Amino acid sequence: MINEDVAVLTSGARSIGEEVGYKYAEIEKRHKYRFLFDPLRLLENQDFITSYAMGENPFPKSVEIDPSNACNHNCSFCIYHSMHSKERSETMQRSRLLETIDELGELGVKSILFVGGGEPMAHPDTTAAIERAHSYGISAGLVTNGSLVKPKFQAKLKKHAAYVRFSLDAASPELHLKLHQKDDHPRIIDNLRNLAAQDGPCTVGTGFFINEDNVHEVQACAELVKSTGANYIQLKSYSGVPMSTELQNEALKQVERVLDLQDDDFDVHVMDRIFANETHQVRGYTKCHWQAFKPIINADGNVYLCAQKRTNNNGVIGNIYEKSLKEIWESDERRKVVEELNLYSCPYCVHHQQNQMIEFFSSFVSKHKGFF
Repeated sequence: MINEDVAVLTSGARSIGEEVGYKYAEIEKRHKYRFLFDPLRLLENQDFITSYAMGENPFPKSVEIDPSNACNHNCSFCIYHSMHSKERSETMQRSRLLETIDELGELGVKSILFVGGGEPMAHPDTTAAIERAHSYGISAGLVTNGSLVKPKFQAKLKKHAAYVRFSLDAASPELHLKLHQKDDHPRIIDNLRNLAAQDGPCTVGTGFFINEDNVHEVQACAELVKSTGANYIQLKSYSGVPMSTELQNEALKQVERVLDLQDDDFDVHVMDRIFANETHQVRGYTKCHWQAFKPIINADGNVYLCAQKRTNNNGVIGNIYEKSLKEIWESDERRKVVEELNLYSCPYCVHHQQNQMIEFFSSFVSKHKGFF
């Protein structure tokens, strides 16, 4: 007979993942910045979703810009490593970078993430671009290794950026050197502390990428980040690349300890994949919808369908040194790339849930709409 206690029948055998997950769920309710990394944020853009679902071709409200493909670090786990090679390492022309911000402002874009590619602060004008975006009322985010967030930029970033997130995945200078091939850990911590202390509305946090080399320093790094006055730490792992049982169990033990650091002034955010450890997705939607929501403008001028196409020329829909963004968006080249997109051959998609939501809004047809 099947056990009639459904809680027993369907539980994860009260695994450590389930236990820590429930503890995190209670912590999550107390986040100062709740749903900071949740795919459900997309639902804040109902007008854009409706326009897209009706078959229109609106220019996206959010984009990513890679000001530079050069990077002063050499991280072993970087998925864009080839972009930093001697053959690459492009830097966007200052004039085109600022003109691009102007174009995006005129197109009604609401948010821009400055990321990479390479290290965005390797471009000397990234802070100026963030200030320019702010002048249009555009929210600007910055993801950086933190080493080049120099004192001369800190006050401006705290005032004009919506958020700055340091990629910080080591508590000790020795481990940082091993992971990043750069001996600048003390400077990064000083930059983080000084940026957090500046006046301005910008949230300041860090992202810790858990792997075999650094899992033992998760707690120590979280304590260090909190001591700097930063607003949060985000704990994450590779998407779609499963952790070994040993690594996941140790990561969960570390996460459980870190959750105790949550308070009114410091958030601990844990990405779902640490609990789920998923290895695949079945994309049952009719097509990739996300390609219409957040394109990537790379330092070489190429515009890509999405972040996960950065190293794939099949994802290029145009180049900003040849056409305006509006022309690229309405071009036959983009239309052809979208039509030839094969979901089965795409990598594990971090926007899978958004695609499912958009598919629902675009395609829901049922005689039973009153049931839920």
